[in-house]
Amino acid sequence: MSSTEDLLAELKSQVEAYERGSATAEYDPEGRLLRANDAFAELVGVDPAAIAGTDHRSFVSPEVAGSAEYTELWEQLRAGSNLTGEFRLLWQGGRDRWIRSSWVPVKNRAGAVVKVIEHALDVTAGKRAAADAAGKIQAISRSQAVIEFDLEGHVLDANDNFLDLMGYRLDEIRGRHHRIFVDADEAARPEYRAFWEKLGRGEFHSAEYRRIAKDGRDVWIRATYNPILDPDGKPIKVVKFANDVTAEKLRNVEFAGRLAAIDRSQAVIEFDLDGRIRTANENFLNTVGYTLDEIVGRHHSMFCTDEYARSEEYRDLWADLRNGEFRSGRFHRLGKDGRDVWIQSSYNPILDLSGRPVKVIKYAYDVTAQVRLEQQLKVAV
Repeated sequence: MSSTEDLLAELKSQVEAYERGSATAEYDPEGRLLRANDAFAELVGVDPAAIAGTDHRSFVSPEVAGSAEYTELWEQLRAGSNLTGEFRLLWQGGRDRWIRSSWVPVKNRAGAVVKVIEHALDVTAGKRAAADAAGKIQAISRSQAVIEFDLEGHVLDANDNFLDLMGYRLDEIRGRHHRIFVDADEAARPEYRAFWEKLGRGEFHSAEYRRIAKDGRDVWIRATYNPILDPDGKPIKVVKFANDVTAEKLRNVEFAGRLAAIDRSQAVIEFDLDGRIRTANENFLNTVGYTLDEIVGRHHSMFCTDEYARSEEYRDLWADLRNGEFRSGRFHRLGKDGRDVWIQSSYNPILDLSGRPVKVIKYAYDVTAQVRLEQQLKVAV
């Protein structure tokens, strides 16, 4: 065998080996199939024995086949241009299938294209996974404020939700450092520098953060800082997803202020639903003369006379509270030394998010002096 024949045999063997691992088809310059291997026939969902002569248009939707882009594709192939890219095929049964193809025109000695060879790879699973991921990202972007940073903290991009929340345009923040959203004192602290160093190492952060809008107002966000990794696991940027919780934060501050005011002015004690003491404030402890350690875990009945604690009225009180029913009035209680204590109080069942009682809080005023005065006046009369 001559060296030329050896070379041709080697080339033929290489082509056959490549075709065994690749979906391969050959077309005439008008797009009609001349031949295709079994892998390609399986890829497009056509019987290998009947695939010859099939027009490539049958593999794509009518909209694609009639488009200017499709016409241009075959004009470029007939002109001898090599093309690569991803293409959507209409698989047998009407289901879409995506392939990544390379198209190679074959020319004769005169330079005219006599056929086109396509090598294809099924990328449907990857395409669907990418579409799923893109859809999830779009859903997040529609509902959350999103901003991207480089590893040093400079802004790369931000969505409209973030820009609206902070009052900026994108061109006003792109390239600037994250510290424009942070109080100057906080930005100067070592903890702030350490925060970005940790993100640069790929560490995730999640918390509530106070940030400063363009007009100087405080914005509270519940946010996650997410380092994005390359295929080798190295951080390449940071994406923050955030929700505005300013209104919630202000409500919580108001509630906390109200509770603090109540705690300063009233006697407060908490019970579980069975009446056992969980905690009490200083005003309550001073009213009854106990320390907190002396009452935590004990039953409310320790403040009642034995007769009242055994009564049906007392049992009904706690049954009603366990059912979420509010009670208020003037009550006779006993202090540590057995002295009489009169309180004007309300028993308030606290409900969980499902509306179920979880504990009872009592708010009370010591009206002992008032009751004694009333009793003295009655005696005098």
